Amino acid sequence: MSLKLNIMRSKGEIRKDLIRQLREQDPFLRKDRSRKVQDELLSSLEFKESRGVMAYVSLPTEVDTHYFIRKTLERGKKLAVPCIDTVSQSIIASELTSIDELVEGPLGIHEPENGPSKAVSLKEIDLIVVPGIAFDRQNMRLGRGKGYFDRFLANKELSSSKTIGLAFSFQIVDALPVDAHDRPVHRVISA
Repeated sequence: MSLKLNIMRSKGEIRKDLIRQLREQDPFLRKDRSRKVQDELLSSLEFKESRGVMAYVSLPTEVDTHYFIRKTLERGKKLAVPCIDTVSQSIIASELTSIDELVEGPLGIHEPENGPSKAVSLKEIDLIVVPGIAFDRQNMRLGRGKGYFDRFLANKELSSSKTIGLAFSFQIVDALPVDAHDRPVHRVISA
C-alpha cells in the first residue's frame, strides 16, 4: 500500500479493511505466524531484561499471546494483563499467575477474575506487549478505536517501560493517520 493511499484513508477505513483481513486469514497461517512472533518476542533483549511484563490476552483473530503468557509465567516473571474498567474507560494492569484465571471481561476480552483487586503497580512493568489493528513504519499503532491503550500508555509511570507491538506482516502499513493522543510503540514484531 502506498504512503499516499494510507494517509488519504481514514482510521475507520483502515481498521475496517484490516479487521476483514484478520478474519479471513487462514487459521493454520495465523497459528504458524503467531508462534514465530511469540518466539521472537521471547528471545528479545527487552523480554530477557524485563522483570515485570504486561501482555494483552489475544482475541481469536489477533497474534496469539497464550504461548507467550505461559512462557512468561514459567520463567517466573511478574505478569500483568489488561483488565477493562468500563466506567472510567481505562485499563487496570492486573496480575495473572495462571492462564486458568482468565474469564471473559465486559468487552469480550479475557482478563483475570476479580481483576481490579489484583492491580499491579505500574512502576513494576518494564515491558508492555501491545495489540493493534495496524502499525506503520514509524511504529504508530491503530487500535480498535476506543483509546484504552493510548490512555494507558500515556501514564507517566510507564515512561521508562518498553513497548512492543505484535502484528501479522499485512498489518504493517507505510503510514497511519495520527491524532495528538496516539502513542507509538518502541518496535513491532511481525511475521
